[in-house]
Amino acid sequence: MRPYITLLRLPFQFLLSPIFLWGYLLADGTWNATLLIAYLSFHLFLYAGGTALNSCYDRDEGPIGGLAHPPPPPTHLLEFSLVWQLIGFVLALAVNLEFAAIYFVMFWMSIAYSHPRLRWKGKPFGALATIMLGQGILPFYAGWVTARGTLQNGAEGLAILGALSATLIIGGMYPLTQIYQLDADAERGDLTSARFLGVNNSFRLALFSISLGGAGAVLIAAIKFSWWEAAGLAIFLCVFLIAVARWRARFYSQTVMQNFKTVMLLYAGVTLPFLAWICIQLVLATFWK
Repeated sequence: MRPYITLLRLPFQFLLSPIFLWGYLLADGTWNATLLIAYLSFHLFLYAGGTALNSCYDRDEGPIGGLAHPPPPPTHLLEFSLVWQLIGFVLALAVNLEFAAIYFVMFWMSIAYSHPRLRWKGKPFGALATIMLGQGILPFYAGWVTARGTLQNGAEGLAILGALSATLIIGGMYPLTQIYQLDADAERGDLTSARFLGVNNSFRLALFSISLGGAGAVLIAAIKFSWWEAAGLAIFLCVFLIAVARWRARFYSQTVMQNFKTVMLLYAGVTLPFLAWICIQLVLATFWK
């Protein structure tokens, strides 16, 4: 079972947590059993099963998101990934129908992203749209419906701004998670977003998109939480953007493995502090408000 579990890339799925929890927090969610079930459904089963499915077709030999040395795909990885995601769908049904519907849509998106018949991953705009929907807007609203049981008020200003801020940040980061594997993607014939943009434009898109999405997140923090939290978030984002710019300056002097380690460190660096802040807010909302 070891290669099957390894290719689920569970630590990487944990780094995707803030988008779902951001939607849950802005919908006034609190710690409860429903949150735990929804979180496990999404991150342990849907995302993880989708990355395993992707490995069935990519057959990576070099580093990939969250995994420096991927093992060869085992014989029944496709069947395993589908059953794994089916288990998550059963859990999704226990949350509510709106949540299960989002899960269902994202499941088929993951197949379209990876399967050779459609292979949206190999189409730069299709890939970027898939990621911005599948790791941005849809998980945000999955968190929202987990908290409220419905999409009620999901089209109001704060919710839309929250979804867009998350989507812009994840969309900006996406090409950066590919630029260290341009040669491998070229060998497969995939015109990924990073290959289409090139290294310099990938960094330009990242800096612009993360800045714009970050500004939206800072505005939400100022409106819904406090001015000092908004100021702290703004400082944090500035430090992160400087780190991305410094990586851009040394990208060509680094090896593939060094660039892989850099982007994973940056991903963790932007994710974990934000995740910690969200968790603190949920604790406060549950026990002190």
